[in-house]
Amino acid sequence: MNQALLGGAASASIKKLLTHLQERTPTAVTGLPEGQAAFIASKIAADTGKRILLVTANDLKATRAADDAQQLLGPQAACLPGGEIDLTRGASSHESAWRRLETLARVTGGETRLLCASMDALMQRMGPADPFRAATIRLMVADRIAPEELIRRLTRMGYERVNMVEGKGQCALRGSILDCYPPSGAQSLRIEFFDDEIDSIRSFDCISQRSLERVRVAVMPPATEVLLPENTWSAAAQRMREAVQGSSEEQAAEPLLFADLPPLPEDDDELPSFFDEKVAPKVREKTISAQRSAEIERRTSQLLSDADLVEQGLPFRRVRAWLPVLTDEVYTLLDWFQPDMVLLSQPDQLRDRGDERLRGFGEELRSAMERGEAVQQQERLLLDWETLLQRFSALPLATFSEFLRGMGGVKTEAVIDLGCKGVAGYQSQVKLLAADCNAWRQQGYAIALLSGGVARGKRLTQSLNELGCPATFVEDAHNLILGEVLVLPVTLGHGFIWPEAKLVVVSDTDIYGAGYRKAKARKNSGERIAAFTDLKVGDYVVHEDHGVGIYQGTIHLQSEGTYRDYLLIQYQGNDKLYVPIEQLERVQRYIGNPNQPPKLNRLGGGDWQKQKSKVKEGLKKLAFDLVALYAKRSQQQGYAFGPDTPWQRQFEDQFPYELTPDQEQSVREITRDMESARNMDRLLCGDVGYGKTEVSLRAAFKAVMDGKQVAILAPTTILAQQHYNTVIKRFKGFPVSCDVLSRFRTPKEAKDVLARLKDGSIDILVGTHRLLAKDVQFKNLGLLIVDEEQRFGVAHKEVIKNMKSQVDVLTLSATPIPRTLHMSMVGIRDMSVLETPPEERMPVQTHVVEYSDAIVRDAILRELSRGGQVYFLYNRVNSIEQFYNRLRALVPEARIGVAHGQMKEHGLEDVMMDFYAGSYDVLLCTTIIESGLDVPTANTLFVFDADRFGLSQLYQLRGRVGRSNRQAYAYFTVRPDKMLSETAEQRLSAIREFTEFGAGFRIAMRDLEIRGAGNILGPEQHGHLATVGYDMYCKLIEETLHEVQGGPITPSELETRVDLKVDAYLPSDYVRDDRQRMEMYKRIAALATEADREDITDELLDRFGETPAVVDALLDIAQLRALANRLGVTQVLYRKGQLMMKLHPQCSPDLKILLPAMAVDDRLAFVAKPTGLLLKDPRLEERDMLREGVAVLKKLTARVDEIKEQAAQA
Repeated sequence: MNQALLGGAASASIKKLLTHLQERTPTAVTGLPEGQAAFIASKIAADTGKRILLVTANDLKATRAADDAQQLLGPQAACLPGGEIDLTRGASSHESAWRRLETLARVTGGETRLLCASMDALMQRMGPADPFRAATIRLMVADRIAPEELIRRLTRMGYERVNMVEGKGQCALRGSILDCYPPSGAQSLRIEFFDDEIDSIRSFDCISQRSLERVRVAVMPPATEVLLPENTWSAAAQRMREAVQGSSEEQAAEPLLFADLPPLPEDDDELPSFFDEKVAPKVREKTISAQRSAEIERRTSQLLSDADLVEQGLPFRRVRAWLPVLTDEVYTLLDWFQPDMVLLSQPDQLRDRGDERLRGFGEELRSAMERGEAVQQQERLLLDWETLLQRFSALPLATFSEFLRGMGGVKTEAVIDLGCKGVAGYQSQVKLLAADCNAWRQQGYAIALLSGGVARGKRLTQSLNELGCPATFVEDAHNLILGEVLVLPVTLGHGFIWPEAKLVVVSDTDIYGAGYRKAKARKNSGERIAAFTDLKVGDYVVHEDHGVGIYQGTIHLQSEGTYRDYLLIQYQGNDKLYVPIEQLERVQRYIGNPNQPPKLNRLGGGDWQKQKSKVKEGLKKLAFDLVALYAKRSQQQGYAFGPDTPWQRQFEDQFPYELTPDQEQSVREITRDMESARNMDRLLCGDVGYGKTEVSLRAAFKAVMDGKQVAILAPTTILAQQHYNTVIKRFKGFPVSCDVLSRFRTPKEAKDVLARLKDGSIDILVGTHRLLAKDVQFKNLGLLIVDEEQRFGVAHKEVIKNMKSQVDVLTLSATPIPRTLHMSMVGIRDMSVLETPPEERMPVQTHVVEYSDAIVRDAILRELSRGGQVYFLYNRVNSIEQFYNRLRALVPEARIGVAHGQMKEHGLEDVMMDFYAGSYDVLLCTTIIESGLDVPTANTLFVFDADRFGLSQLYQLRGRVGRSNRQAYAYFTVRPDKMLSETAEQRLSAIREFTEFGAGFRIAMRDLEIRGAGNILGPEQHGHLATVGYDMYCKLIEETLHEVQGGPITPSELETRVDLKVDAYLPSDYVRDDRQRMEMYKRIAALATEADREDITDELLDRFGETPAVVDALLDIAQLRALANRLGVTQVLYRKGQLMMKLHPQCSPDLKILLPAMAVDDRLAFVAKPTGLLLKDPRLEERDMLREGVAVLKKLTARVDEIKEQAAQA
């Protein structure tokens, strides 16, 4: 298809341009709208085979150009974003660094023909390319290198050595197995050695840690851009030290920055005593002076530690910022890519962006120098426009613009007018498109319509043919034909009409009228949440029989002559419990209220059983109510909506993104409910941005097309307004009437809305609880959509409950719920769950830094300069006014609004609405912004005292920004020199890895799920959940529902103990990392089938090598327990050549089945008192009997299943 599009663009102007470029004649290309630059650049790259550099004004435009170019050239096109130049100390997220490294690895590997780079990327000084290229490691099977030597090289190349590889730029060595995740790769690599020879190379999944497929060549480029030759390390470090010493002497003489600001509130909300009015001036001056000296000394020490790292040749995060000090040589992107031709898109914009970037960086640098985090020489980090033009002068160059004006100072010697024009948008009006296509056909144009997908392309082709426009859908066209219409499943940002080439390209964006679209690769996060088994010493745990205690680690003990691993749990009064590792499934990590630690139970006391009974009673009442309600609803007659209309298809086609599998499933479930004769009452759960709104609006459209009205109910005025804006935008171009009812409507407007609602003129009404008032009368209400029902009051909930018996109801919840809870409630609550993350917007650049007035001022002014807004989260109501005064003095240019939960309801809503409307630049607020508020222009977030927040809170807060296609920034700040608790330290280090790997993400998701459980089940159940912990609570729910629905005891509810004196454990020299050992124990404890056994054995071999005998014994015990459990066995013992198995009277198979099945092995015998089975073989010792027991029970369970199946068929 790329061949068809590029081949169809034959033009004398392009040939002329290529001639000018080959002759090095600088040429101005006009008649080229900005969106078509990537197409022409791709055409030049395809026709010449040369390396082409296309420069755009910013990262977003470079990304869009590269997206288009990749549709045409495939992986030969790439994008290099600018990336952050980090002058602040502290932790920052890595996303932009990984994107740059991925592209640089492809560039140095010679894989890139067209490179789309932003002006920021072009201006930045870079390290030398040769050491980067030379350091890249390529390995194949049978190559020789010592594993320790390889990991040493990787750490020198910027990789972080860890126990388990979970993300890019990490490496780990376990015995003869080395794992590595190159920043440039789509897959992580596992290299297995035999001595110093590479035995195998495979890719592996970072979440499951399992190998996937064999890899022919392992390519590991550096994980840092700056690598210096070893002979320069010492001199470079000395230059850094000299620069730091000179800079610190200058700082000491300078006046204190921001000395006149009101003071920061103290950590305990009190002002420092020395700011008392009576003592203020002298004491204050003295104190500030002392603080100043200490601060300069501390900062100098930190900068000098960077020099120590350079001297040892160890890469570190801020090394790029030191380039002007490290070397006098100036390297740029031109030295790395070495392009054959340079194309400048909109040169006037390039110059303006360069000037703006230099100004902004100058301010950042001055601030960083004033706080002792940078030195003067770093001003040479960016090259100005004039310097770049000099560098371009040696290369073939062309400029791209629509008109011959504003050339940004670029001197050209020739002009070529391509005469391209943009395409008018059709807003899904296929009739207009068909008419235009027929007109173009008559003019002899070749027409390519881009549908963005196969299914959509086939539907579009069918519609065009029905409207009298002959069109053909082709999945992989090789050429375009003059006078014909081809529909291709490709996506481009913009289409164009090119008269000279007789070519018309209409993009999917032009056809469907949506914003810029791009198919996104999505990863399912559900599995990574379920897989979480992280357990650390000091964590609270719950034992099913003994309650809440504190986990103190694993202990290797000898008991009755055999060695085992035990979990040590400490209870109230320092009581200790040793739990055999094979009973690990009886212990869960306590997850409840993160802000309130649970009460420890006492060993042997009855309090735990009482707590469990109380929770069970509460659950029984809940389960009975739910089952009864579900049964009642099933019998009620409701309205059955008709099948989807052609309008529905057109409405759905207008959505700019492909639906996720979860969204598609949810749409199917909701459609099925609406078309059935009973009233729908479905809950749609999913995190912010997971696509609930689109799913619900499709249901709303279906209802309106069937002549019904729709009510959308939101808990707050601002949310109602947001929903209304979304509805208006989404339903544009369709004959659907929408309105909103809230306290912001005047009495006269409200009266008019109510009248039009009553006579049926309004199809969709959005509003707050005002919609539930008695004077609101619908003519023909068919669907109620309720957003965040748990946020409504009791009286309003009662009205909603009554409405559920009359109309279809769809309830939306932004808090994810536990998968286990979802599964437990199948059959008593209709739920659709969205677990696939949203499309990948530009990742939020996250910084964890000490609080600094300079950083705050710089970041706020940067956001304001691009017309954006800022959230500043300060979570102390009693001193928020004081902080407001400080912020106002710090950034007098900004309009600052204050919002917190203790304001009167209307006052709070007014401030939020004003911020939403753009009346404030900065919203200083408490955690009230945690959910619900969606302001696309707010793309910078500050969190003061970030160490005081839980991970899930920080995760949700960060989700408030980055909701558009702009780069967003999140600053989690802590007080300077504050001693953090170990937990806070761990929390902050997890925050910056808030990308989709790492325990931080998983803990946050689990924490959020608990809130979701509370929202669905109500506050009383939330209290029960906090008492016994999340996992125990889910288990009790399953048990209770099973009892209420009258099912018999199942093997899964039965506990089977295997008491054999056999050495069985995971040796610490086999699985070295405690966390991984616990994870594997958990996997083995959950073993249920032969397939599980094979799977776990494969994983152990894959990750840790050959299994020792004690590990095989551990697997045998787990498998024996699983097989015995299926037969209803409660205990397995060994006594003098006999394996004794006690049977549960209610859970074991019928004797009519069991006794005939025992014929599979004549060593099996049945015992009446106590009821049980014996496996007799006096020749076998305990270890051999264990192995034999597994083999015999495999045959026995298989025969029992066969007899059951035969009986069922008879």
